[in-house]
Amino acid sequence: MVLERSRKALIIGAGPVGALTALSLHRRGWEVELWESRDDPRGKDTAPSNLRSINLAISARGLEALRSVDPSLAEQFQNEAIPMKGRMIHHVNGKQESQIYDPINGQCINSIGRPLLNQRLVESLPDAIKIRFQTKLSRVDLNNKIAFGSCPEKKDAIPGEEHDDGQIGGGDHGKSAGRAQNAKGEDKEDESGTPFDLIIGCDGSWSKVRTSIMRMERMDFSQSFIPHAYIELHMPADPSKPGGYAIDKNHLHIWPRHSFMLIGLPNKDGSFTLTLFIPFSSLSTLTTREAAGRFFVEHFPSAVQIIGEKRLLDDFENNPRGNLVTINCTPSAWSSHALLLGDASHSMVPFYGQGLNCGLEDVRVLSSILEKHKIKSTTSLRMGETDKDLELALKAYSVERQEDLKAICELALQNYTEMRSHVLSPLHHIRRFIDSALTQLIPSRPSSLHLSLTDAFPTKRVKGWTSLYEMVTFRPDVPYSEALRKEKAQKEIMAWTGYISGIVGIGAIGFAGLRLTRKWLERH
Repeated sequence: MVLERSRKALIIGAGPVGALTALSLHRRGWEVELWESRDDPRGKDTAPSNLRSINLAISARGLEALRSVDPSLAEQFQNEAIPMKGRMIHHVNGKQESQIYDPINGQCINSIGRPLLNQRLVESLPDAIKIRFQTKLSRVDLNNKIAFGSCPEKKDAIPGEEHDDGQIGGGDHGKSAGRAQNAKGEDKEDESGTPFDLIIGCDGSWSKVRTSIMRMERMDFSQSFIPHAYIELHMPADPSKPGGYAIDKNHLHIWPRHSFMLIGLPNKDGSFTLTLFIPFSSLSTLTTREAAGRFFVEHFPSAVQIIGEKRLLDDFENNPRGNLVTINCTPSAWSSHALLLGDASHSMVPFYGQGLNCGLEDVRVLSSILEKHKIKSTTSLRMGETDKDLELALKAYSVERQEDLKAICELALQNYTEMRSHVLSPLHHIRRFIDSALTQLIPSRPSSLHLSLTDAFPTKRVKGWTSLYEMVTFRPDVPYSEALRKEKAQKEIMAWTGYISGIVGIGAIGFAGLRLTRKWLERH
């Protein structure tokens, strides 16, 4: 007779999605182990690093996901983040134009640094969750449910020091796997392996868990780069200004220039994290400091004036060039053995600010499906056996989530064009005005303030009228796919309204012309 035991989840990657997944399953009663290739971030400096950490914009979806696991987490992050009520458009001539996200209800998105968010989530994990820092997944035996870890290569392998790439270092807090190397100085693999019931890949765009699943499953996989780079820059705090902010801290700042743009998000210390998005073809022409200087002075004079040309060009020359990729894979689960969450299953470009929110929402949706399928925290199966109930639940997650993930990846790409170009168009302002007016005339309201444990998205069809941005950013009760469908329907209504208005207008002009012609003929 096999006794009941706790299910064991092995989670690869202790970023925001991995940490929240670990906490969620622990709260459900699972035994949880978490592997992270970087050092322990707890208690370390989280100042902006000027590397590749684009600031995160956490909105209602992400906050609702945090709240579903631990309400105090959502409150904590709202207190530590900076609310941004709208976009501040910076024109070349220095004019600034505020475009409020939600003029009716005043809802905001929230700027928070990636290191701080990650640190707080890891700090929230209880001691019952076993965490192994400085541990990479080297291979997985999915059939037998055993994972093998190794320590990443490091020149001066002294625990507690900082990574060369600027990642935060730290001690092992009694949980690190240590730095085992063989006689040749190569990484030493854990020969015994770690058994699990379910391995969850939260290990990012280049997921090793996904690679392992692809060897077992006929997975449809797509990877697409856009021809644009991103470079992180920095706007320092200005002690002479209130709070140290050189520009309004409660806006997401955009310098849109049609084929490229600069954006800025506020930090708690009064600085702004700036990111330049630019085609590689344009970037290749900025080969000298003089050429780069002319580029910034011509296109972003207000930013140059605040930051100073020398500092801006130093950042531009020294900071790395990042790529922007969209990744989709289907299915995102294999048997009862493996699952992908976050960027491992749906990496997207950052232009809708939904990468983090979508990843955290994955955790909430997974939890609702485990609840709906009545997946208990215990099992009588031997480690390594297939769990039919869990297999059905993971398949349901993969199928139900697929359309939403495809929709938000598409919307993220579309929003790049809006941010760098459409926000300058008069038609954009007209559409915003019409959306605002119709939203007040035919309002669309959420099904409930907070979502239930079992129904991931209570609003299956959005009624009334609301903007796409409202549905994507402020309506966690609406699936991304429904937001996309609703927007397409509203666009069709707008197009037909314009077409009919045009016919009516032409008819009115024609009728007036006929009356004038008739009067002229009668007089003559």
